[in-house]
Amino acid sequence: MKKVIISVILCVMLLLGACSGAPAENTLIGASPTPTAEPVILPGGFNGGEESGDNETQPPEPTPYKSNLYDPSIFVIEASGTYKQELAPGYYRNYECEIYLHKIDQNDNRVTAGDYQGVFWMNVTMDADDFIQQMIGDAPASVDFGAGGEVLCDTLGIYLNTTDDKAWVDYTIKDENGEPLPLAQDYPVAKGSFVAVSKNVYLEAHAQGAQGERLDYSDASAGDLLDVNYVINVEPDSAESNAQRKVIINISGEEFNINLEGVLKRLPGYRDDVEDYYNSDGYKNSTWRKTR
Repeated sequence: MKKVIISVILCVMLLLGACSGAPAENTLIGASPTPTAEPVILPGGFNGGEESGDNETQPPEPTPYKSNLYDPSIFVIEASGTYKQELAPGYYRNYECEIYLHKIDQNDNRVTAGDYQGVFWMNVTMDADDFIQQMIGDAPASVDFGAGGEVLCDTLGIYLNTTDDKAWVDYTIKDENGEPLPLAQDYPVAKGSFVAVSKNVYLEAHAQGAQGERLDYSDASAGDLLDVNYVINVEPDSAESNAQRKVIINISGEEFNINLEGVLKRLPGYRDDVEDYYNSDGYKNSTWRKTR
């Protein structure tokens, strides 16, 4: 061991002698090394331990995470979209959809994959003004028609994964032209179905003739069940280093097929962070507000 230490010391002295600019045979043991004529410029723009003014380094950007990339986190998915469906010339059904999901699990909350819980809301309204006007033509009558309603699922659960072979399970989402959106094996995905419950469903029709004739009809209901299918594609990030990624969710069912665009956000998820998250405006003003 002593021989190894002595050899290392000799190598270090030889290296220092070479860096001093003087020939190795003129370097005396114990003598003060001759300073170099010019400072050594180190990688990164540092000059002898001082920062070079020509190549200043920028301070790191602030991050919400308290240590490294794999700290406990809260993963949030938010997506929304609208869709207008033509049932007949001048007769439309308008859809408005929102989805909010989050994954909060102290034991397994360092990666995107896993179980998410959340809420789905959809509002539907009918627009038949042009259709009715074409139907009655020049007849001396006026007709008002309105119909619509909401459906809600506040027990929505999905499992996002990166392990399914996309060649065996179809996670394809098509754009408005019917072309498949990009999808690779490393995309986090989910696919399944759930049941939403209708509420505030209404139908109103009012008509009045030239002689004062009137027809009034109204109806309201709630509690009907609606089957909804979903496919989720999340922008891949194997390093789990991005705080925000794109999300596309396809929602389909009887007579509707809608793509919702959104984001997946990665937030700090320590115990005190979770409490702050539930008290935040972002959570309180999310799709959860539809359940009140």
